[in-house]
Amino acid sequence: MQPTFKFALATAVLATAVTGAVDAQSSSGNIAGEAVAGDTITVTGVDTGFRREVRIEKDGKFQIRRVPTGEYQVVRVHKDGAIDPAQGVVVRPGGTARVMEAGKAAAGDATPGT
Repeated sequence: MQPTFKFALATAVLATAVTGAVDAQSSSGNIAGEAVAGDTITVTGVDTGFRREVRIEKDGKFQIRRVPTGEYQVVRVHKDGAIDPAQGVVVRPGGTARVMEAGKAAAGDATPGT
């Protein structure tokens, strides 16, 4: 092989590897669960400080989409002001972390497709 071709090939391989690493860092998933209409759910990233808040509608279901991967604390504030203990969840690329209702089994994390 000629030196110019080797250099071009090496550059292309390196560019592909860097692009893949950037994509992996920008992965996201979802957080979903159920609550009572009027409640407010707040999710906060343990390491990042990422924060999102949603108010629960009539059907009681919520899904927070495009949450960066990582560990989160989820806090439910009821419309009467009562606050449930924070639940920890892990968001994985392409997955949906489920928040359990108070008094049910502990919250966990889900892998993609579950």
